[in-house]
Parts: sequence; structure tokens; C-alpha cells
Amino acid sequence: RRQHRAADRRLLTPADLRGVLALQAACYGEGYLEPLAAFAAKLAASPRTCWLAERAGLPLAYLFALPVDDASFPALHATACQAPAQPRWLYLHDMAVSPEARGAGLATTLLGLARTEALRQGLGELALIAVQGSVPYWARQGFALTEPPTEALRLKLASFGEDARFMCAPAHTPG
Repeated sequence: RRQHRAADRRLLTPADLRGVLALQAACYGEGYLEPLAAFAAKLAASPRTCWLAERAGLPLAYLFALPVDDASFPALHATACQAPAQPRWLYLHDMAVSPEARGAGLATTLLGLARTEALRQGLGELALIAVQGSVPYWARQGFALTEPPTEALRLKLASFGEDARFMCAPAHTPG
């Protein structure tokens, strides 16, 4: 396991979005690269559920999460989103960790922030769409494959590609 100096973690701001784009480009395939407007919409819809880990001003990891219900999941690349009045899940839309910072526990830290915030908002479950073969990673974090509950959600899932899988986990830390 690589040793790293501690990273600062905080809520994201609009000023961080250019760094988010660079980090995204280092972590995802071309089909998953979302435009700045997509990140800006998610941040505007839920500024208390988007986090950044950084060291000396250099972005190392981020997590964009949104409170959602069955109808409000944003499709991949969506440049508009709105938190529903009665959310069902805290949806982890996008998390990326710089290749240079992997193994430093940043993903676990960000996931912990999301779990805490979900519980604070009265949401008992987290949801995500696993892509790029990440189902085994998310399963180790307590997520289970789940059938999308509505046709609308199945259609949005399709926007993430053929290998996309819907997964859910309890907001509380297992154990």
C-alpha cells in the first residue's frame, strides 16, 4: 500500500470544476467524460453532497452525489438536474481518485462522507450505477446489484452503456 500525506477534504465549489474535469479525464474512458455543465448542474442541485479531496490545491479525488427518487436520476451527460421533494436514495453519480493517489483511502473517506450525509438527510440507502467493470469494487463497499424499480430508471441506466449496473447499499456502515 502506498503511503501518502493526508489530503484535505471539503465540499466542492464551482471554482473546483476545472480541476474535476482534469481528474475525470485521468480516470475515465472517453464515453464517460461529462461536460463542465453536467458537473455544475449537479453541484448547484446539491452543494452539500459533492466533495473534493486535495493536497496543496491539487485535486486528488472527488465525489458527486445527489438526493434522488425513481424519476430524478440524471442520465449520463445530463446538464440539468433537480433534487426531488421526497428523495429515496443518495445517488453516488461520480467518484474518481487520481491514479497517483489510489491506495490512500480517499475513496473510503469520500464514501464515509456520503453515508453520513445520507443519514443526516434521513435517507437510509445509497444508490449508484457501476460502470467500467467496477461492480466488484462496489460490492466490497457493501453495494448489491439491484433491479431498477422503474422503466424510466432502466432507460437512464442504458445511457451509461451496456455494462452499467444499478447497485444499492444501506447508508449506515455495515458491521
